[in-house]
Amino acid sequence: MAEEHPALDIVNNGLPLLAIGLKVLLLVSLALRNRMLIIATVSLLAIGLAVLIPNLAGAASSAPENAERFLRVATFNVWDKGNIRAKEVESFFAEINADVIVSEEVGSRHEKLLVHLRRAYPQQAGEGGLGILSKHQVVDKGWLDRSHELCRLSPTGKWARVDVDGRKIDIVGVHMRRPFFPNLQKSGFDKLRRFMTTVTEPVIVAGDFNAAPWTQKLHAPLSTTGVKRLNTVKPSWPAQWRNLELLPILPIDNILVSKHLSKIDLRVGPRLGSDHLPVIADIALVE
Repeated sequence: MAEEHPALDIVNNGLPLLAIGLKVLLLVSLALRNRMLIIATVSLLAIGLAVLIPNLAGAASSAPENAERFLRVATFNVWDKGNIRAKEVESFFAEINADVIVSEEVGSRHEKLLVHLRRAYPQQAGEGGLGILSKHQVVDKGWLDRSHELCRLSPTGKWARVDVDGRKIDIVGVHMRRPFFPNLQKSGFDKLRRFMTTVTEPVIVAGDFNAAPWTQKLHAPLSTTGVKRLNTVKPSWPAQWRNLELLPILPIDNILVSKHLSKIDLRVGPRLGSDHLPVIADIALVE
């Protein structure tokens, strides 16, 4: 139903919180022995789980214990409007030493950070608003939707073909619209899905999806293109509101991989002045 009515995915984002609330309400209703409340709560809980559980399919397989790391990929929405800790972001990027970084919302106030990133990652596609930064050679690059020049005005994503020791890998960086603009967000995911059908190389999609893994919009490209997600339950947002630190509750920053790749490890990084936490993945090549 969310596919037909994109706005319903706003509700889907909060399904786990709704499920927890209903479980608490169920315990209360059992304690009160209120039959009607019990029936209503169980019914709502069943409906929520029926929507949530099918969309949890699509997690990437884990690599064998002794698998060699092929790439370390990180994604981070730096939060142009509110982040004043650019020096810490710079130190963090240097510390994790990723092969590829997908960055979102690196703005004009972060000029020194941009200079550092250009120096550390000379191979780039995109710009501060949405960029793919690589230590490996970029042999081709473009917009996510090759056939629509309007994508330049509102870039949902960029792609870069990277040569890693002779093996070509397509890296796609995305920054989807917020779910409060459901039709625009659906359009972005549709562009991603169309692009994925043209890709023949191993592919990694990383960025700020503005959608939890159990939403229909994120589940759709997984179910139709064969890519799998690395992050299912590690929340990355909201880490901060203005100067107030918050407890992240939603894993909206994610990394997706094609069947040629598997997960060695995925973790979220520390608070760095953004309303997002960075996400870092070590990825193995499936021979």
